[in-house]
Amino acid sequence: MMDYVARLQHAHRMEVAGEAVYATAARLTLRPDRHAKWLALAELEKQIKEEIALQVTHHGSAVQSRAFELRVGQAAGALIAALPWRLSLRMLTSIAERAVPFWEDLERDFPESDPQFLARLTAHEQAQVEFAQRELGGDGGRSLDPVVALIRRGFPR
Repeated sequence: MMDYVARLQHAHRMEVAGEAVYATAARLTLRPDRHAKWLALAELEKQIKEEIALQVTHHGSAVQSRAFELRVGQAAGALIAALPWRLSLRMLTSIAERAVPFWEDLERDFPESDPQFLARLTAHEQAQVEFAQRELGGDGGRSLDPVVALIRRGFPR
């Protein structure tokens, strides 16, 4: 089993890619409403990425450069921007649902670490799932509510 810092390094890579996906999709989409939604998702990923980086440095390790993950995220963002909206949302749901257990395992495996921080990591992935499910369910006007709530709450430092 990876140690805590190694798992955080992996989590950081995931967030670099996620932010790049959403930022690229926002840049390439032609619809202003979707642009705003992708930007909000990118902001959440950016916040989580920065919070993880702080935890990594707090534990005496350096955050590694993530050029590969950035490029992969940009390529995936270009793809989802070109796909029909509902297909993009189904892909997002599938990916985020598969990522939730990673965050839940991190919480379970390291209960002595910062539980509030770890719960926020799980919540951010669950918020992305909820966003996509709301969009697919026809509740586009409120789809970002869970995402925006986490962004506004931020993380106490």
